[in-house]
Amino acid sequence: MTFRMTSSRLKTLLGAALLTAGLLATAAADARDLAEVKSSGQLRVGLYKDFPPYSDEGAGIDVDIARALAEKMGLKAVLASYDAGENMDDDLRNIVWKGTVLGPAVSDVMVHVPVDPVMSQRNPQVRIFGAYHRETLAALRDTEKLPKLDKVADIDQQPLGAEGESILSMALLSSDGGRLRSQLHHFQSMTDARKALESGEIAAFLGMRSQIEPMKAATGNRFTLSNPPPLPGLPQAGWALGMAVVADAADLEQALKKALADMESDGTLDRIFKKHAVTRMPPL
Repeated sequence: MTFRMTSSRLKTLLGAALLTAGLLATAAADARDLAEVKSSGQLRVGLYKDFPPYSDEGAGIDVDIARALAEKMGLKAVLASYDAGENMDDDLRNIVWKGTVLGPAVSDVMVHVPVDPVMSQRNPQVRIFGAYHRETLAALRDTEKLPKLDKVADIDQQPLGAEGESILSMALLSSDGGRLRSQLHHFQSMTDARKALESGEIAAFLGMRSQIEPMKAATGNRFTLSNPPPLPGLPQAGWALGMAVVADAADLEQALKKALADMESDGTLDRIFKKHAVTRMPPL
């Protein structure tokens, strides 16, 4: 069958393209400066969907940080949840400076942004600042099966768990010539990972320390928390988490920095992390 681009089909496609362009332009125009934010009485904060312990069904560390920031600024927090994109550049575009066609409008500020100079240079449309935590990697293990975990060879033939499609999972799959592929179990839910560890299905779970610490607490401290073995390409010292606003919102950046400094000095940040059974690590 020969496909023909009829005039009516062309008009439909052109109309859709124009509508898309208009929606994206509107989303970009929705980025606000401090005066507009204060005038509205609301601070729109962008969060990730389904991302415990940071943001999951209206609860988590980043949810509490968002509300505390807004309160310090005399505003009400309006939370917007977004699906993670293919990479961080996509997330900054969708959440902070441009928006998406069908998703929520851009937010005034996005939290849980890696504070990284290379990424800042690559994304001149935003300002990245305000490191409030240093995320690191960790392992929770059964010491009877894994008495030590100083190097990949210590794993031997023991089954391991990791979050599916995570950087740690990819590093484990490629480590030591792919030797661990048959031993690695993937989990989308930390609850399922904890149950697998408790049942003996896996000897250890490797992930972000913020995932591991609540898991350790939920198991009654039955398992040992330790550093993972060194893996190529992974930052052993961790990475700083902060915020991002659109590039021309310098006044909003300063107001958020002040609110964050107040939260640091009065202990609000530490209390938020402790509430979720996570140790807050100061950024380097």
